[in-house]
Amino acid sequence: MAPRPYMLVLALAAAGCYRGNDANADADADASGGSDSDGDSGSAGEGDTDAAGCGDEASISPLRRLSEAQYRNTLRDLFAPAGIDVDTDAADDLDRIPADDAGSTFGILDVRVSELHARAYYRLADQLAGVTVQDPESLAAVAGECALAAAPEAACIDAFLDDFGMRAYRRPLLAVEREHYHALAAEAADGADAFRTLVFSVLLAPQFLYHVQVDGEGDDERFDLDGYALASRLSFHFWQTMPDAELFAAAADGSLTTEDGYLAQLDRVFADPRTQATVDRFYDEWLQLGWLTQFPTTPAFATFAEGTSIGDPEADHLAAARAEIHALVRHYTFTEDGTLADVVLSDLSLTTSPHLAALYGVEPWDGTSEPPRMPAGERAGLLTRVAFLLTGDQETHPVHRGAAVRRRILCDDLPQPDPTMLPPGSLDKPPVTEDQTTRERYEVKTADAACAACHSLINPVGFVLERYDALGRYRSEERVIDEVTGEVIAVLPIDSAAAPNLAGDAAVIDSGAALSEQVVASGKAEACFARQYFRATFGREEADEDACALERVEDALLEVGSMREALRAIAIDPVFRSRRVM
Repeated sequence: MAPRPYMLVLALAAAGCYRGNDANADADADASGGSDSDGDSGSAGEGDTDAAGCGDEASISPLRRLSEAQYRNTLRDLFAPAGIDVDTDAADDLDRIPADDAGSTFGILDVRVSELHARAYYRLADQLAGVTVQDPESLAAVAGECALAAAPEAACIDAFLDDFGMRAYRRPLLAVEREHYHALAAEAADGADAFRTLVFSVLLAPQFLYHVQVDGEGDDERFDLDGYALASRLSFHFWQTMPDAELFAAAADGSLTTEDGYLAQLDRVFADPRTQATVDRFYDEWLQLGWLTQFPTTPAFATFAEGTSIGDPEADHLAAARAEIHALVRHYTFTEDGTLADVVLSDLSLTTSPHLAALYGVEPWDGTSEPPRMPAGERAGLLTRVAFLLTGDQETHPVHRGAAVRRRILCDDLPQPDPTMLPPGSLDKPPVTEDQTTRERYEVKTADAACAACHSLINPVGFVLERYDALGRYRSEERVIDEVTGEVIAVLPIDSAAAPNLAGDAAVIDSGAALSEQVVASGKAEACFARQYFRATFGREEADEDACALERVEDALLEVGSMREALRAIAIDPVFRSRRVM
């Protein structure tokens, strides 16, 4: 195999590197507290900024590769018109793509391009080029009947570049690029070899692997994107894949760069079911849903899960918990034009799983009629759902829960303490005892002065959520279980009363519903949502220059009161339709 495309991918990796987000950020708080990249960076979004007076300011956009999901989806959609099923024909090589890992934040912030990426790209290009020419039908489907000739004419190569090449590059090829591919084809032994080389080379082109957006009206510092770049911005943001035929057509005829034409395409793209799947993914990564893939099989957990259907081969608790969050968000975003407060406060039960519904003590929803409601006073919105409350074993973890609310939902800054200054054993879980609840054990654990600064903010939030066990079941008592034998050694009353002080007062509350109300009253949730959505959109953290873009999203939540408009607001913002390079 020729080494040049392989080395080109590695060269682009070096060219595209930037400091970016710390991919090794700590995923969760431990017993000593700490911070991750979801916290307040102390930059954009603070203070009062008049969105109406905002200009087109934006921070610098780095060169980014397609994310893992975008790359997979784009390969699938590139070959689908030819009837080639990438998921089947290249299954083994798809599994070799490194997973995006930016720590505890959005995978799109992972800008690494390692040797493993280059090898995976190379193998997939080689495999799919081979699939293209494996039989005359496949070759003709990709490149036309003319490709079956022993020596394809120049017009046949041009037709391939105008179709497959344009869709791969997400724009028409330049004259110099066309000359390059014609030269490659001229060196081939026959038609099949020519198109195998062309497909292979196109799939390793930087223009395919990266978001290369360098065309538009402007100067060397900032420019407005042209139609083709706008088509890619819209499709990759809302669909996580390449533009479809209608977006390409709108780019070609110039309508996408007009205000009316752009808004018409935005409406169409947003209404596509793929947008809902992308929003699901946003919440998965924002709230770190789906991290638990199976329940433990320890004696202690077996005792803890008695009376549930956990362990039943037909049970689907983990998948259903994640799907329930998706259903809740979709309900208040796409079915109804709801608010962020609706998502945080709703007592609707939208799970269709009888196994998950049993944990809540409700009937499963049939998917069409009016959804049932949770038992009165027990639950409200995201914070009290199983997917958010799961801990992975039989014990709750009030510190992790409290930190998740503070960091992920409110974007509070919780500084990481110096590990060398912590008392010995600070990072270990407190041992189980027969005379202490989980709350009491963590109160003792974090009482040291070195821990108190952070834990005075974290612990009260987590203590209120002690009303829910490690499976998210509502409870009034805690069964203390021996970690080794699985024996119940005590049953102790739950004390969930605490003063989280999220809304600027010292009110003592004792329920998840009251905690959710404080989250809404805090006034921080909308700003935090805007910040998280910005990161997921642009693949970078916000800077001071991005304050106006953040405020537009926040205003859609607060002033318009619409989850739907908040998701659209980022695409209407001038920052979305332009690129600053220096």
